[in-house]
Amino acid sequence: MQINDALNLVREKFTAESNGQTDGEPATKYQDAFGEYPVTMEVATHIFAVQLIQHNMAQQMQAQQQAAQTDGDGAAS
Repeated sequence: MQINDALNLVREKFTAESNGQTDGEPATKYQDAFGEYPVTMEVATHIFAVQLIQHNMAQQMQAQQQAAQTDGDGAAS
């Protein structure tokens, strides 16, 4: 299994769980892959988590920058 394939499985399972779906095809594929390729899936899970954290941090920084610009524009008027 290639790491990109494993990342896709982790992403699919995360998306499904985020939508309240804990059973079904994404969960089955994930469990099967984890059984066959435990190290690859562990690495993919870690990479996905880091990417998710970075994405969330970038969104928070962008929101803070927009808020600061809005506050700055309002104070100048």
